[in-house]
Amino acid sequence: MKEPGTSKKVVILGAGRRGMGMAKQLITDGKDVVILDNSFERVEMAVSKLDCLGVLGNGTDIDKLTEAGVEQAEAFIAVTNSDEINLVSCGLVSSSFPNTKTVAAIRSLIYTGSGGLKEGLLGIDYIVNPNAETARSIFTIIEQGVNGNLLAFSNSKLLLYNFYIEKNSTYVGTTVSEMRNKLNAEFVIASIKRRGQVLVPSGETTIQAEDTLSIIAESQEVTDILKTVGKLQKRPNNMVLVGASKITRALLNRMSPAMRSKVTIVDQDPEVCKEFSERFREILVIKADITDEDIMAEEQLGSYDLLIALTDNDELNIITASYAKRIGIMRSMALIKQNNNYSRMASYLGIDVVISTTDTTVESLLRYLRGSNVSSVHSLFNGQLEVYEFIIHADSEVCGKQLKDINMRKKAIVAGITNNEGKSIIPNGYSTLNEGDTVVVAALRQATEFIQKLFG
Repeated sequence: MKEPGTSKKVVILGAGRRGMGMAKQLITDGKDVVILDNSFERVEMAVSKLDCLGVLGNGTDIDKLTEAGVEQAEAFIAVTNSDEINLVSCGLVSSSFPNTKTVAAIRSLIYTGSGGLKEGLLGIDYIVNPNAETARSIFTIIEQGVNGNLLAFSNSKLLLYNFYIEKNSTYVGTTVSEMRNKLNAEFVIASIKRRGQVLVPSGETTIQAEDTLSIIAESQEVTDILKTVGKLQKRPNNMVLVGASKITRALLNRMSPAMRSKVTIVDQDPEVCKEFSERFREILVIKADITDEDIMAEEQLGSYDLLIALTDNDELNIITASYAKRIGIMRSMALIKQNNNYSRMASYLGIDVVISTTDTTVESLLRYLRGSNVSSVHSLFNGQLEVYEFIIHADSEVCGKQLKDINMRKKAIVAGITNNEGKSIIPNGYSTLNEGDTVVVAALRQATEFIQKLFG
């Protein structure tokens, strides 16, 4: 992996959904972003909506890459809809500008293989498969009981739970310290979203009605908290997947044979149904059109614990997942590939979780760009809060220090530590950060650059 340079410039090839999503996050991080695209309309839209520069041209044209400033850039990120362009452009940058990190989004298994493509092809530093990343996120959510308010981390058993305080809640008017005593659990409130703004609380902060608390705790403690507030959900026992898509295949590959034996797939393409039934012999495959008004009743789909709509049609996924709840399916999830605006509608339609391929891909790319010691990163509340999972290296500024001696300017909080033995603890001021520890840090947007340097 190339060492990060002092440049703050990042060049993004592709002004589509992923490119715009990446640009927005990187601009928030204080990066100078240049977007390169061969569509005048997309470049104009990017420049008008974001604080970035735009260059009209092809990513395989060395003159356009030079015009975009790739030679001086920290990283070049190729996220167009063409795997071939992403590969070729990154290979060209890697050979022509060796000091610039190269990152590519590649969808096809022809290039990546079932196990994923390793670093080094054409000199590319990091390759992400959007289908694989989305399948990984879906699998994690299933394992957590399909709770849209839960987020997991890569290297620890810590979970983040977003807890909404109802107007009649017994916690209204209590302090953070008092709430911890009431719940009788070990946890840290990493942030509070209040009237659209996010703050990092202290033990004396008073909880108000309609606050959203971001609670970080070990998984068993989160389970106990969910039991206490009556929101614990078990992992679904049986599930139906609507749409035998590439993401469906990637998801089934993550499942054990025992887990797949409780899966039913519905798809209307006979060839695809045959392929899936031969590849995954444990599953039940139903050839049918999910929009057929009789199919739900005929196949008794209402008896399932979970429906996941995974077709390539966003609207169909939203409608199917919403209708599933109305016929008695306990929980539903919908895949969004084109229009992230549907995510905001989901809660009003009864859908439990919406998964965006754009969001999961951007998260993976950001995780790489933010350093080799960042194993997870979650962006919450429209980017106002970022939650990092850092691995403490020996040369880190915070290594060997107690938390009380680390000045985070009241803009961040260390919410959890997992030591070398895999034990997760909720820290206090006297907790020491040691080499190899995994640390969960919640930081306000304006402090993210400072926190990355402090823990990096």
